[in-house]
Amino acid sequence: IVGSPGPVIGFPFDAVLFDLDGTLVATDGFWPDVARSATLRFFGERGITREVPGAPEWMRMVGLPIDQAFDLTFADLDAATRADLLAACMEEEHAQLARDGAALLPGVAETLTDLAEQDVRLGIASNCAPEYLELMLHRAGLARWIEEGRCLASPGVRDKADMIEDLLHTFGTRSAVMVGDRPGDRDAAWENGLPHVHIPRGYGGAEDDVEAEAVLAGMEQLVPACLRRETALDALFQRVEGADQVLVAGLPFAGASQLIADLHGGGTVLVDPVLPIHELPLDDGDVAVPEGSALVAVVADEAVLERRARGQRVGLGPLERLSETLGAARKRLARLPVAVTLDNSNALAPLLDGRTPGE
Repeated sequence: IVGSPGPVIGFPFDAVLFDLDGTLVATDGFWPDVARSATLRFFGERGITREVPGAPEWMRMVGLPIDQAFDLTFADLDAATRADLLAACMEEEHAQLARDGAALLPGVAETLTDLAEQDVRLGIASNCAPEYLELMLHRAGLARWIEEGRCLASPGVRDKADMIEDLLHTFGTRSAVMVGDRPGDRDAAWENGLPHVHIPRGYGGAEDDVEAEAVLAGMEQLVPACLRRETALDALFQRVEGADQVLVAGLPFAGASQLIADLHGGGTVLVDPVLPIHELPLDDGDVAVPEGSALVAVVADEAVLERRARGQRVGLGPLERLSETLGAARKRLARLPVAVTLDNSNALAPLLDGRTPGE
């Protein structure tokens, strides 16, 4: 396909899902002061002599279900008193937000605008109350970009993993990334088989040391980090463009089907339509690669394959299928004349033949 137009650059995922507090909204700008003020007044009214938590303790609550956070922080108070204190803090917080609004973190508005202009579906998954979510959507202005929001009160939701699952169903895609600042955000993403982008806020503790597909210093780095996938697929295109056709064979849950969608323009890269691209199944006996074809093998670490299988969240079926087919698929793939191996263990930054493109 000499003279073909080559790839068309675009954002490589259909959707981006965000945590709310500490990821999009500068919660540290209002929550510690509001909560401390409400608690001081509450303790005075109830005659409670107890030290009031400082800002670091209030900020450690952010990202947890708020009743769970109060149970941990005020374990010395009885359940009824904790519930009343929580209600007092929430009332004062909501009143301030309704009056003054809340600030978005640096880079958030610009990043959301960039993604929205590329028709990326945007959603929020937050361990908050529905009233708080509505305040953030409208008083902080997030409704300008965010299409769907889920919280602990959303129908059928038990936790953040359920929120992500519901957002994926609503958006009709599994081509998505989750962005957050807490270990629970990563866990919820991985429970759905999604890559996670971690943006720690520097409060210290476990939140600053989270294994993820990408760890960024700020929101302004999100789009460039995701476009590393486009860079890899662009390099892949350059490697196979002289072939009569491209055949894609992948281990189960490694991402072969998504790669084909990408190469056909459903994601990040659009190749010249005169170059046929087909999937070569590895689960049905021996396979042959016609002369003149370029075979792309899509692989991933076994732990990642298992995580993605669990991420289907439909019982044991996907895991059983992985267990039954992985060994045979590896053997078949090893016998084939592979032109390029795409290691898709990190969907944000795939490796070509074990190397980062450009190395």
